[in-house]
Amino acid sequence: MISEKRPVYVIGHKHPDTDAIASAYSYAELKRKMGVNAVAGRLGTLNEETKFATRYFDVEAPALILDARSQVSELDIDPPVTIHEDASVNEALNITREYKNRSICVVDDSGRLVGIVSGSDLLSIRTADQKKRNRLLSHTTPEIMARDFSGRISVPQDGFKTNGHVIICTRNDVSSLGKEIHSSICILSDNIANQKTLIEHNAALLLLTNSIHASKEIRSLAVQHGTVIIESKMSTIAAARIIDNCFPVKLIMTKKPIVYHGSEYVEDVAEQISATRFRSYPVLDEAGHPIGSISRYHLFRYPRKQFILVDHSSKVQSIDYIDQAEICEIIDHHNIGNIETVKPIYYRNQQCGCTCTIISQLYQENGLVPEQSTAGMMLSAIISDTLNFKSQTTTPLDRKTADWLARIAKVDVGEYAQLLLKASVNLKNADPYDLLTRDLKQYQFGKYHVAIGQTNYSDIEDIQSRLKAFRAVVEKEQQDKHYDLIIMMFTDVNAEGTMFLYKGPLSHIMKNIISTQFDEDTGFDHKIMSRKQQMIPLLSDNIIQ
Repeated sequence: MISEKRPVYVIGHKHPDTDAIASAYSYAELKRKMGVNAVAGRLGTLNEETKFATRYFDVEAPALILDARSQVSELDIDPPVTIHEDASVNEALNITREYKNRSICVVDDSGRLVGIVSGSDLLSIRTADQKKRNRLLSHTTPEIMARDFSGRISVPQDGFKTNGHVIICTRNDVSSLGKEIHSSICILSDNIANQKTLIEHNAALLLLTNSIHASKEIRSLAVQHGTVIIESKMSTIAAARIIDNCFPVKLIMTKKPIVYHGSEYVEDVAEQISATRFRSYPVLDEAGHPIGSISRYHLFRYPRKQFILVDHSSKVQSIDYIDQAEICEIIDHHNIGNIETVKPIYYRNQQCGCTCTIISQLYQENGLVPEQSTAGMMLSAIISDTLNFKSQTTTPLDRKTADWLARIAKVDVGEYAQLLLKASVNLKNADPYDLLTRDLKQYQFGKYHVAIGQTNYSDIEDIQSRLKAFRAVVEKEQQDKHYDLIIMMFTDVNAEGTMFLYKGPLSHIMKNIISTQFDEDTGFDHKIMSRKQQMIPLLSDNIIQ
């Protein structure tokens, strides 16, 4: 069952051809019309034929998806709890109380993470000696204190400086404190004589509590001596309790904490977190902004990515780590592959020339019609897979479906087919390696590993003129990947046969498969044009024998 809350990704096979792209695109559209949050994906670059189709019908290529594993950004992680680096420790303490002692992400003006504040960081203030407390408080500002004490600055001063020493004035006469007053922070209420004495001894700041307002005379004296005055409704006792925390949180934060990014894979993060001791960790976007926090409990039974596979059912042709994802459906016209699922799924597999033929049936069975551009892409896939209906894999259903799609796409099948197939033929300028690997599919026949690539041609001289380069690439790929057999099929666009180039220990079986051998690694056959419905069965029979 597909979860409606999470996206399901519809993907074709690696080295995608037009059918793989068009099937993913069209089936994702069908699922969206049925209320499913479906996203089309692709497992590689588009070939020239598919590029032509997307340009002709003004279709954007599906998103590139290369890994099936779940990413941190897909988890239901906790929202970020942030604080600015210049906010006070008191503000941080208030946040931890609200969010039940969770670590706080400390950010700069641009919102990027610069550190975290944990419970242990905040606890360190309580256990610090007086000298360290004074040093921390020496970094306070009148603005921080006004916020923390819910007060207002009645006498501001430029270039504020304090040594962080705090004097709580509860005695009637503070003159005996002498030099201790200089650059200190003094908390008192309505004793005007003490206010004067403290200012005259160059106190850095007076915090007047209990809603006391400084007189005009006191304010004037404070201006002369460079003393800041803050007026607050808070009581002296309450102010004394929080004064030690009136400095920027950046002074005690943990710098360079362990962080994770939304793009990281859950499996990798879980392994790393299991070896650490912290309760939670910041999760950042690519720009370094916190997007949440992740804890161990987020990593238990997390939802797997959902996939619908189209135009393939073989693990080796599918997205990497597909076994770590949830496969919800498979729509395919190839032989049944070795994909395994943990529970029953919807599997549509039938004999026809193209997966888009099956998807067209699904549209009609659900009383729906593809968009004009989508119909054009599906028609392109059918023309491509059936070589304009000349391949032996073509069925009457393919022809009937193509006519239906052509009416929706508002194109003439014959005219468009010539344009599409012409775009697929570019042997003269194509890179030999790209030509081999862009549609290279791998198959396992028991203990034997076989790979088959396929492309089209219109003039066999285009192959002969570059045969040396093609042969070198095929040989190197066979040696690098240790294939038992690698085959490159060059199929005539007019369905007049296929030229074969092959390498590997099993090359000897090709004499039993193709009608004509030119030499030990090339040959031709007038009847073979389909990789899936002709070559694969022939290879299977010969390898088994």
